[in-house]
Amino acid sequence: MNYAARTKLSVLVFSFALLISSAIHAKQPDADQQSPAQPPQEQPKPQGPGGAPPGQQPPQELKNIQLLKGMTRPQVLQVMQEWQSSLGVQCNYCHVRPFEQDTTRKTTARIMLRDYVMGMKHKDGSAVSCKDCHNGQATPLRTRPFENAFTGKQGGRQIFKGLSDDKLMEVMNAFTKALGVKCDYCHVQSDFDQDTPRKQIARFMITEFSSKLVKSEGGAAVTCTECHKGRPRPLSDLAPPRPPQEQKPADAKPEVKKPNS
Repeated sequence: MNYAARTKLSVLVFSFALLISSAIHAKQPDADQQSPAQPPQEQPKPQGPGGAPPGQQPPQELKNIQLLKGMTRPQVLQVMQEWQSSLGVQCNYCHVRPFEQDTTRKTTARIMLRDYVMGMKHKDGSAVSCKDCHNGQATPLRTRPFENAFTGKQGGRQIFKGLSDDKLMEVMNAFTKALGVKCDYCHVQSDFDQDTPRKQIARFMITEFSSKLVKSEGGAAVTCTECHKGRPRPLSDLAPPRPPQEQKPADAKPEVKKPNS
């Protein structure tokens, strides 16, 4: 092979190698054109028992909730704090440990909440609260001083001055039926105009409560029947059953006090 032929063959081989190298290089992505790096995925935070952050206890499950079902624990605690302020008491006035345990006062509170607070509203449509009746006193009718009730000096009609005798008798008969009593429960038979403690309390209940409230459903007027239901002392006469832990054994002997030695 002469020199010219060898030169042509060398050029052909070099050109073929260059073509293959170019093709291979074209398939590799350029460093400047690589896809942007993906942001690092957020790692899940460690959790303690019940899904709470480490070192924090999970919220305790509410137990024995009857009328406040559907509320969260903070909401229930807020309601409890409002009741404490309205009645001027602390938690242990109704609760014992464990807190879900029933007590007589918890049963009474449910009756009050269901029949009065939830069952009634003010005539302007605003909600009834414990404070409307209690106003910082756990037993408002027992602790409220009815000064004029015990003097016997303030007699005669007061809130029913404009009623005829016939209409007044209808009202009085409605009272006796609502409370399940007779006239002498409030009146002195020998002098119906004479004031008594129960007449004074009756005026207070009418002017402060029944005359200002309506039923939550339908908006009908509230009467003595809504609360009393044929009982003169509804909360006492309903006698919520005492839970077993509050009852004394049937065979328990009365405590005998020993004389001082």
